[in-house]
Amino acid sequence: MVVPENARFSDGRHLSWGNATAVSVTMRLPNISFTDYPTLAVESVMAADGSVMQVAAGIYPNYTKWLAYAWYIQQVQTYPQTYEWVLNSSRPEMSAGAPVSLSIHLSLGRWKYCIEDLSTHQAIIGDYAVNVPLALKAGDQEVFAFESYSTSSVVFAHMGNLTLNTLTVNGRQIQADWYGYGSWDTHHNPLFTVGGRNPPSYISIQETKDASWFWSYHEWLGSGQAPPQRSPLTILVGVPTLAAIAAVAILYMIKRYLERFSKNLKRSR
Repeated sequence: MVVPENARFSDGRHLSWGNATAVSVTMRLPNISFTDYPTLAVESVMAADGSVMQVAAGIYPNYTKWLAYAWYIQQVQTYPQTYEWVLNSSRPEMSAGAPVSLSIHLSLGRWKYCIEDLSTHQAIIGDYAVNVPLALKAGDQEVFAFESYSTSSVVFAHMGNLTLNTLTVNGRQIQADWYGYGSWDTHHNPLFTVGGRNPPSYISIQETKDASWFWSYHEWLGSGQAPPQRSPLTILVGVPTLAAIAAVAILYMIKRYLERFSKNLKRSR
């Protein structure tokens, strides 16, 4: 979900990203308790210098619970990108279908992350231990994404919905002007994208009347049925120009990422 500059709040006011000090989402995790590759619900914001902070609830192979993650990317334009992990495979352990909140907020001159399981009220809060500008960058910010390294429809076939209930900036709820972004879109130009190639055809995204959004599995049966709307289920973190990288480069990045994560996970355990 991309939130542009001047997006409208529920109280009729309009967003200024340069004045944003707290960005939060509440959501319900999908009913996914196994995966063959990492699958995450990710909140992201870009700082004024172009660096990106991210916080996520994610599930990885050989786990049935979703865990907490947070990282920082100083230069999203570089290839391959460098992920500075600040939280890796941490509690709270969240069950499939759990209500969860993610937050990136400014406190005492430093950006912090927070992940809370709203059903158990277990939470973790920490700092992005880097010099990040205090202001966020004006423009179209892709604040929330359903991200996955899996391409197996089996993982998602019984997921129910990943539901984005609220998205707030400085405590005010975004009500209008935000939009979904996944495949090539000539009408929008986000500052960065959580993904590098088109999402699979079996994931759809819909907006409800109360300004909530949900992602769901939608089996496309062929030409007799209209294909589902594309969703922000994507594969890599990067800027829009990375969408044109050759498939071999994409596979290389995935391989490097998984190798790096495996090493970090062993150290964290």
